[in-house]
Amino acid sequence: MITTASDPIHERILDLGSRLIRLHPTYTRPDSQKQAQLLIQKQLEQEGWTTYLDVFTVSQLVSRDFIRHPWEYNRFYKDGFEMTKHNLYAVADSGHPGPTLILNGHIDVDILNGNQETELPWNVSGNIVEGRMLGRGATDMLLGLSTLVYALSLIRERFNKGKLIFTSVIDEEIGGNGSIRACEWLNKNGYFPDGREPVEVVIAEPTNTTICTSSLGFLPFKIQICSKNIHMNAQEHNQLADLNALFNSLYSFKEEHEGLYLNVGTISGGSDPSLPIQELILEGVMASDSRYTIQTLQNNLRQALSPYTVHYPNLMIEPMKNDGLKFGRGAEQHEFPSACDASVFHHFGYPTVIFGPGRLAQAHTEDEYIEISEVEHYAQQLKAYLIEFFR
Repeated sequence: MITTASDPIHERILDLGSRLIRLHPTYTRPDSQKQAQLLIQKQLEQEGWTTYLDVFTVSQLVSRDFIRHPWEYNRFYKDGFEMTKHNLYAVADSGHPGPTLILNGHIDVDILNGNQETELPWNVSGNIVEGRMLGRGATDMLLGLSTLVYALSLIRERFNKGKLIFTSVIDEEIGGNGSIRACEWLNKNGYFPDGREPVEVVIAEPTNTTICTSSLGFLPFKIQICSKNIHMNAQEHNQLADLNALFNSLYSFKEEHEGLYLNVGTISGGSDPSLPIQELILEGVMASDSRYTIQTLQNNLRQALSPYTVHYPNLMIEPMKNDGLKFGRGAEQHEFPSACDASVFHHFGYPTVIFGPGRLAQAHTEDEYIEISEVEHYAQQLKAYLIEFFR
């Protein structure tokens, strides 16, 4: 049971967020993702939206060249191409010409520790303790998504022109195929920007209630070092030298590219401690701002690591930067320090703002939570920005 302030909309936001957390809608729980979408659909219809539940597979996406392949990044997602998935869309039409605002959020919660994460008490808590709602997905981004569900109620008396569109998508945490599907639906149904009235997107990722008009790109990489299977005392050179040279090259590459984040996450290979590693695989990711396109980073890294074989799994996300948006105009603009689905909407021609409650540092953690005061503040700010957008 949710006990909070007397604002009925705020109470409904918290109640919905708590129920979504308890469903624990991760990739490994597709039925929970479906139930979460159905729960949101019911709330939207009670709020007066017209809803559309989209049942699909990634294999059905039209944008073939833009589909993300998370199974190349991690075989954990090998079933993702044909797995049945559920997006949810909703439309509120004022009945009068005006701007269109697309509210976007993702229902999927990032997985920690692979299959070990199931029904751990913290993961599915949804309780409020000492002013915080506890549970995986609280910050990223079930409470932000829950607030968007009640956007129409926040401005009902002031919503006299234009359209509000709601999109709750899957698979943001593994590349964005859900938002690719949503953009295809938006285009098919005539909501593409035509230059006559503003059409913009707001994504409720955790920005600490700041307006972010840019986001980082994401480039995973795999580096391969091969050698002969030979007696350890008969090596022409020691593989430690290869590793040392590789790490020095990676460090130099990072230092030469201002604003670049570079992480090495896994190193694997070998079968016997007494034999040289025949195939050493080093895997990592890079994140960058709009100073570097993904193609530029690919080319530069290949050149910097020319002695080695470099592969790029198809989970690449371009950095995003927008200017001159109507939503949040006048507010100080920031950069969202992560990749997200803003890149997908930008690719399809939708100007996008990232604006949500919570701190990114609290996302993807084992003890995830969100401050209740942050959710309330976000709802107030969202209402103010919505009123200004539809003025």
